[in-house]
Amino acid sequence: MNDVYEIAPVEGGKAGGMARVATLRNRLLEENPHVITTLSGDFVSPSLIGTLTYQGEKIAGKQMVEVMNALGVDYVVPGNHEYDIKEDEHLKRIAESDFQWITTNCFHKVDGKIVPWEQNGKPFPDHVIYSIDGVDIAFFGSTVPFNKKEYVSYTDKYESVKATYEKLKDEAEVFIGITHLEEDMDDSLATYFVPELDLILGGHDHVNMKHQYGDVIMTKADANAKTVYVHRVSYNKATGKTTIQSELVSIDETIAEDPTVKKVVDKWVNISNESMANMGYQPDEIVMVTKDTLDGRESSIRYKPTNYPIMTAESFLFVAPEADLAIFNSGSIRLDDILTGTITEYDILRSFPFGGGISLVDLQGDVVERVLETGTITNIGIGGYLQLANAEKRNDGWYIKGEKLSASKTYKMALPQFVMGGGEANLEFLKNYQNQSQNPDSFKEVKNDVRDIIMAYFRQLPQGN
Repeated sequence: MNDVYEIAPVEGGKAGGMARVATLRNRLLEENPHVITTLSGDFVSPSLIGTLTYQGEKIAGKQMVEVMNALGVDYVVPGNHEYDIKEDEHLKRIAESDFQWITTNCFHKVDGKIVPWEQNGKPFPDHVIYSIDGVDIAFFGSTVPFNKKEYVSYTDKYESVKATYEKLKDEAEVFIGITHLEEDMDDSLATYFVPELDLILGGHDHVNMKHQYGDVIMTKADANAKTVYVHRVSYNKATGKTTIQSELVSIDETIAEDPTVKKVVDKWVNISNESMANMGYQPDEIVMVTKDTLDGRESSIRYKPTNYPIMTAESFLFVAPEADLAIFNSGSIRLDDILTGTITEYDILRSFPFGGGISLVDLQGDVVERVLETGTITNIGIGGYLQLANAEKRNDGWYIKGEKLSASKTYKMALPQFVMGGGEANLEFLKNYQNQSQNPDSFKEVKNDVRDIIMAYFRQLPQGN
């Protein structure tokens, strides 16, 4: 598995669900007692449940660790989102883990010193050896150094794996990487640094794939356990040859839910449902049915115009048609996943866990142009990258509602209140115009909260297209 933020089924119950994964694991154990279950990073964050409070503390991934313990996960590597939460929260999640954390390149920064992360008083190992009938299988991995939290330090994502392999190459027969890297990084790792790997269990990209880099097989499953990869690995002692049969298994309604794991899942679902109900939402209520794929992955929305955040900007114009254009900061979408099929209120809430209203402000054209240029060029790759509605850049400049932007004309812009208050990097200057903005409590019957706004917009769109 990789990139699992949701413990219960998604897509209206049709896909995913950790209790279903547990059933599959139990079936595999009947086939072979040597079943090794791994998760290739990104599990304690992001999730809606993780943002809620339970028994006086922010949940912050506690629900995932409990479910993974119940399921029987063996090994994990950190993903970049493991470091979204606070340092003390991260340390608690490690302490609660029954599974083994391993890493070759992630370290803990304490009082300016770089030290290994610890679990049960011992440093995270840079590898784990699993032995079967005299055959040793080495697991080791690497993480993208994207999350630059002050309490985290990284060594080189390639050289760290290479150094570990060089140390182990005479101690094991089978070598398996558990990585949380981008697809091209896995390619580089297998092609240029450790071509001796037999298998890479990848993560980070959220969509299933299987590639062969020389003799190295690399696979990734779909996020949120909508699929998992099952690898049947055999080693011939006489010839020294490793054979791998890889099967992508869909986790869907045809797989029953394991009752033990379901009990833990239901506990946390009930806690979150109660919180959402207190906020006025019905998690299972259908908002939209679509054949399209709404892309909320950070690797898309922070780098290029993408449909889900564009539709969010369009929803601002739906409730405020008097606005000439709308902008939306991609970092407000915390889904880091794709949505398709049945979209529920819960899907919207997990996309926008922090909510927040929108503002309307009149700005001169030269200021509008500065916002657009900064948000779509300077801010590429960060949360302040802007997605637009009714604004388009052509060869000869910016156009608003199909007409070329005039520096002296006044335009009414709809934007998140967070952005209006100067909360995004390089757009802090917008705070200078905050006192002339309008911040209504509602737009007719729609509450001024981005979650309510996009729900209302989605509900009026043609369904099933």
